[in-house]
Amino acid sequence: MKTEEALPKNYDFKISEEKWRKSWEDNKLFEFSYNKGDKLFVVDTPPPYVSADHLHAGHIMSYAQAEFIVRYKRMQGFNVFYPMGFDDNGLPTERFVEKKYKINKAKITKKEFIDLCLKETEKGIETYKNLWNKLGISVDWSKTYSTIAPLPTKVSQWSLIDLYKKGALYRQELPILWCPTCGTAISQSDMEDKEKTSKMNYISFPISNGESVIIATTRPELLPACVALYFNPEDERYKELINKKAVVPLFNHEINFKTSKEVDKEKGTGLMMVCTWGDQEDLEKWRLDNLETKSLLTPDGKLNELGGKYQGLTIEKAREEIINDLQKQGLLIRQEDIIHSVNVHERCDTPVELILSKQWFIKIADLKDKWLEMGKKINWHPKHMYQAYEIWINSLKWDWCVSRQRYYGVPFPFWYCKECGEIIIPEEKDLPVSPTEQKPKISKCPKCGSTEFIPETDVMDTWATSSCTPFLLKELANNEDLFPVDLRPNAHEIIRTWDFYSIVKSVYHFNEVPFKNIMVSGHGLDEQGKKISKRLGNYVPSDKLVEEWGADAIRYWATGAGLGQNLRFNPIEIKKGKQITTKLWNVAKFIAMNMEDFDTNKEYTLEPSDVWILNELDETIKKATEYFDSYQYAKAKNEIEEFFMSKLADYYIEFIKYRLYGDNKSSKGAAQYTLNCIFIDTLKMFAPILPFITEEIYSIIFKKQKSIHISKWPTTKETKTDLDISDFKEAISAIDEVRKYKSENQISLGAELKEYKLNTKVDLNKYGEFIEKAIRVKKINC
Repeated sequence: MKTEEALPKNYDFKISEEKWRKSWEDNKLFEFSYNKGDKLFVVDTPPPYVSADHLHAGHIMSYAQAEFIVRYKRMQGFNVFYPMGFDDNGLPTERFVEKKYKINKAKITKKEFIDLCLKETEKGIETYKNLWNKLGISVDWSKTYSTIAPLPTKVSQWSLIDLYKKGALYRQELPILWCPTCGTAISQSDMEDKEKTSKMNYISFPISNGESVIIATTRPELLPACVALYFNPEDERYKELINKKAVVPLFNHEINFKTSKEVDKEKGTGLMMVCTWGDQEDLEKWRLDNLETKSLLTPDGKLNELGGKYQGLTIEKAREEIINDLQKQGLLIRQEDIIHSVNVHERCDTPVELILSKQWFIKIADLKDKWLEMGKKINWHPKHMYQAYEIWINSLKWDWCVSRQRYYGVPFPFWYCKECGEIIIPEEKDLPVSPTEQKPKISKCPKCGSTEFIPETDVMDTWATSSCTPFLLKELANNEDLFPVDLRPNAHEIIRTWDFYSIVKSVYHFNEVPFKNIMVSGHGLDEQGKKISKRLGNYVPSDKLVEEWGADAIRYWATGAGLGQNLRFNPIEIKKGKQITTKLWNVAKFIAMNMEDFDTNKEYTLEPSDVWILNELDETIKKATEYFDSYQYAKAKNEIEEFFMSKLADYYIEFIKYRLYGDNKSSKGAAQYTLNCIFIDTLKMFAPILPFITEEIYSIIFKKQKSIHISKWPTTKETKTDLDISDFKEAISAIDEVRKYKSENQISLGAELKEYKLNTKVDLNKYGEFIEKAIRVKKINC
């Protein structure tokens, strides 16, 4: 085999990567085909929102890290089921379309808006698919799904029907979390805390004895909905108020004083204004004490008729006007500038309100012990991520609101009898259904006999659909053996949503956890350590990164952080990945050049350096396998890289050059045999991380017809030999000493020294000739 025919001087990643992408696709290398008894590894990959025209290094990091494990498992002999889904329904897509086309969905027809959503969905899917292919993400594209497609819709609707029949899904008019900007109900998991500047307003409330009390509030616009004033029963300042009434300033309705040990005597004035509803504390006291309901806010975030002269004003404008009027009447005692935490909708940054609305809920709040118990049955990688799950469960305050008032989403599979309100449920064989476009199959209500039905117009929360993915996969492949899945990879911020809600659904449906392992990644950060975001514009588009550096170099960068850790974008690390691929290529060229006369059928007598490197290879295989088995791809990469760069490239190849170039055919053959063994296994260990260059070298150097990615993961050789190399490290130390001497005296490593006296203690009778030839010294002395 001539070097120039086998391997060009330089590795051209653009040509190679395009070639192997096409080869893998043409040969359907990653398509799932099941035979009973196969060793399965099923991956429930997070279906990304397609409502994006930007993909960045953070996306690459998260998906590449999971894919390292996928490729490893495939080489371990597992039949890997690795489909890719897209979460293309719901609020993210709607908001993306509204912003992109600068439209108000209320001013165009529902069909026109949905058509735009579907158009952008198709574009988004292609954007992701193109990037994943460029990166070598080994997805089975024949099993692609979108959450609004017929099969996922059917599974999502079946899920709600099953939950309803089991009493876990209910519909009720309750105060619910609401986003005025998006015009929809949201769940607790859709909120995030944000620090905002505000005013603490000290307001005077007249009381029945002609005196007054002062309360402190940041929400004076809720005065029309004030229903009580609370104080701590141990607060001596207010004990005499228990049988008295106060008058709400500006609105002049009377309210009672009540007591609660939950009131903080040190907060504000020690008096708490309870409205319906400003926050969770208001809600709890309203429920506990059966307080009057004064529902003040409209769905678009304005005051209704209870607001009197302020009716129709937005929350912010009403706050401003009410403060002005309080000042005019001498009822605003003082104001303080504050910074406080506000619950906002994570999608639009709008402060979340509580309004009275009839919605669908799944029972979760009273089952915390159950969810914690089930979470412990899953292997968390890293282990401490279970704590994030536990903290979220313990913070639950409400049941999961799964209905949304949107255009684009999976419809609820229900109708209502117009006369008696009976809920009409379709049969499973008729799913999926669209109640706004179809009538129920029954002709009359089974309860009252009415023939008129009203469709449910709400659609599902996006998490209510994506939480079905663990059991959707078995439907996708028509294979019951695919549930529960083996691996759920995702970023840490969706532990509280996708992971938790998937557990809830699977426990209700099957009394079983949906996945055996959860692999949690961190965030991609920019070079200054800030989270990468479109708003900040602090990223290079992913396609440009791949175009400039190549997929393998970018994938190498993604190994820079362990699971659960954030990773800064770092061009230096990408360059390092590039250097690794260059080094692999150069070593491959060296091997090709020195294997022309290698006879694979002969047996060879190994020399100490051969046994040493084969033992080092065994240790590396053991450690890399253990790390990959425990999802610690970063540690596996470190072990493989250390072996390749230091022990193979820096040491062993230099140790054996004199043998490869010499006349001793037996010694040369042993070196060739060893080099062949260790390099093929090194390529295999690198393959999950650097799939393109390893495939290129494997196919050329080793003349393999099958892909390296379906070859067998290396196992230890456990070389049998009579040689005692327990002191071989002393020979290496001696070589290091001579190397250092040459370097410090600016002598080429290839230049021969006439003589050198070692300081290192080494058995020269055993290793003297080897040291002299390996480091090019005519005479070594101690």
